[in-house]
Amino acid sequence: MERKISINDVEKALNEAYESNKDKTEGEVDPRLAKNTDADAFGIAVVLTDGRTLSKGAVNTPAAMGKIARLPLSVELLSQYTPEELAKKSGSCCCAEKAACGTKPKIAFGAHSIRAVSAVAPQGDRDGKYQVLLDRVLALTDGEPDFNDSLYQLLSEEASAMKMAEVLSDAGYTLYDDADKSIDVYARLMSLQLTAEQLGVMGATIAADGRNPRTGIYAFDGAVAANVVGLMASRKLGKHGRRAWMMRTGLPAAAGFGGTVLAVVPGFGAIAAYSPRLCENGVSVRAAKAVADFAAKLGLNVYSSARVTIE
Repeated sequence: MERKISINDVEKALNEAYESNKDKTEGEVDPRLAKNTDADAFGIAVVLTDGRTLSKGAVNTPAAMGKIARLPLSVELLSQYTPEELAKKSGSCCCAEKAACGTKPKIAFGAHSIRAVSAVAPQGDRDGKYQVLLDRVLALTDGEPDFNDSLYQLLSEEASAMKMAEVLSDAGYTLYDDADKSIDVYARLMSLQLTAEQLGVMGATIAADGRNPRTGIYAFDGAVAANVVGLMASRKLGKHGRRAWMMRTGLPAAAGFGGTVLAVVPGFGAIAAYSPRLCENGVSVRAAKAVADFAAKLGLNVYSSARVTIE
C-alpha cells in the first residue's frame, strides 16, 4: 500500500509541531554544557530522501552528539562485520534460554558503546580508529562537525575518575582493543557537534539506503540500512523506554545529551529536533515531543502498512 502526501502537508505538520512546542520549558541543560548553551533554543529540521529540506527555528546550532554517536558507529561496524558476527561480539545470542547466556551490569558511561568502538578496525591505533569513524560521520552528513574540546576533557576526566577500564574488566566486558584507547575514541565521538539539519541529513542518508541526499554519494552499502534502523528501534529513548516509545510513535530514534533527537523513516527521510533542556534520563523533552507530534500529524510509522511518498 502506498500513501501520498504533498510537500505542503509536510510543511504544515512541521510548523504545527514547532508552534505547539515552542513555549515548553520542562527539563534542564546538561551541566557539562550549560555554560555555553542557550537553554531556550529550539528547532526542527526535516530532510527528505531526495534532499529537500524544511526547517523551523534553531536548526543550525551545533550540539554535542552524545549517544547519537552510536549511529555512525553502527554503520561502521555493520560495514566491517555481518550482523551475526556482531551479535557474537556483543554477547547477544538468538537462543530462547536467555538466562543461560548470562547478563552484565549496566555502566553509566556506555559500556556497550565502548565495546563497539573497540571492535572497529584498525586495532591498536587510537587515531586511526577515530579517523575511520570521523570519515563515516563526514560521509553521512554534508559538513565538517565542530569539536567541543572542553566537553572532551570533561568526559575524559569523568571516565578516568570512574576508572572505566577497571570497571569494564571487573564487569566481564570483553573488549577487542585497548580499553583506554577505546574509551578515548568514544569520548571524542560524543564530543563532535552537529546541527539538527546535519543530523537530519545523516538520518535521511540512512533512510535512503545509504545514499547521501545532499552529495548523491553512497555513504555505506544500502544492504545494511535495515540493520541500522533495527538497532535504532531496539534502543530506549530516555524515560519513554524502548517499548513505550516505539509503540507510541513507531519511530526508530536516537537522542544525545546535547539536546538533539533524530528519527528515521525509511523511504521518507528523517526528522531532527534540537532543544537542550533534558528530562532526568538525558533526553530533550521538547525535541522528543516535537518529533513525535510531527510524525503523528503525517501518520509516519515504520509499522504501518502504507509506504509514504511525497508528491
